[in-house]
Amino acid sequence: MGSSLIGKISSVTCMTFRVKKRKGIGTVIATLVILIASIIMGAGVIILGGSTFQSSAESETIRVSNTHIWVSSNGTSTTAFAVQNTGDKQVTISSISIRGISTPISKVWFNTVDATATNIQTEFVADYTENTVNVNGVAGEETFTQATGPLSLDQGKAMIIYIDDPANIDAIDAGLGMTLNVQAGKATAALSSVQVVYR
Repeated sequence: MGSSLIGKISSVTCMTFRVKKRKGIGTVIATLVILIASIIMGAGVIILGGSTFQSSAESETIRVSNTHIWVSSNGTSTTAFAVQNTGDKQVTISSISIRGISTPISKVWFNTVDATATNIQTEFVADYTENTVNVNGVAGEETFTQATGPLSLDQGKAMIIYIDDPANIDAIDAGLGMTLNVQAGKATAALSSVQVVYR
């Protein structure tokens, strides 16, 4: 009887040992599964968070410069200015208003080809025939295109704009300061006190 009791104890000890061995392998595998799942979820959060941050960090900003409003003795007026896309993505100029009056798109003439850094910093000239204007001081005039819809402007690019008879400005308005407002997507540029010059 003693030997059978020892045999039973041995077999119980062996079984217990085997069960413990299997638990150890399960713990290692469970730890690896948790580790791999954590790495995959962490990578997903980084990728998703990075793309979300990047898209929200892109901005739409514009800058308007070299702004002029001229009026002639016969009451004809014209406005000229340069607009630059200083943001991180393309913008579309959807609205231009002077003294709170929206400019019809048919009165807008634009040129992007000659809108170089030098040309947009050179004083524009009063020109009441907006389809051709000398913007660089060299003989010959640059051709402007009449707008037929909203104007797109790529990142880092500029555009020279002339407007025919804006906001019903007349010779009586000479010397007054006007507000120019340009809307391009979420970006707005507003200049106040742009003086109407009699030429």
